[in-house]
Amino acid sequence: RSITRSFSRSAAGVLLVFDLTNRASFEHVPEWFREAGGDTSHPPPAFILVGHKSDLEGQRAVTAEEATRLATSLGMAFVETSACGGSGVELAFRTLAGGIQRAMARGGVPQHRGCSGVRLIPSPSRRRHPQRGEPPGRCHC
Repeated sequence: RSITRSFSRSAAGVLLVFDLTNRASFEHVPEWFREAGGDTSHPPPAFILVGHKSDLEGQRAVTAEEATRLATSLGMAFVETSACGGSGVELAFRTLAGGIQRAMARGGVPQHRGCSGVRLIPSPSRRRHPQRGEPPGRCHC
């Protein structure tokens, strides 16, 4: 917990990640939010709630509606991701970067010395193509 506080103290953005197949991890999100400085009086970092393992639909323990309600109540966006398939990962980081940009624009997140801000750079997909002899469709995470 002390490590979490020391890392988030100077953070411009925080990804709060929980496991969509593990109800207990979802129930810890408000506690993690408080520990990361989300309920302090000084300007908090930009937050985004990320539900991972969205590819395991049959094992899901938390609905998208529940997660969206919690994220909204804590003042952040919600994104589902799958590290195995790579879906939603870029969206999560782009959403967080956008939140950091907005916070910086309104003066909520101070710029660190030597930092000129956050830029969103359009890029082609980061998916790597299978190497020769590698089975297609294999997870590349």
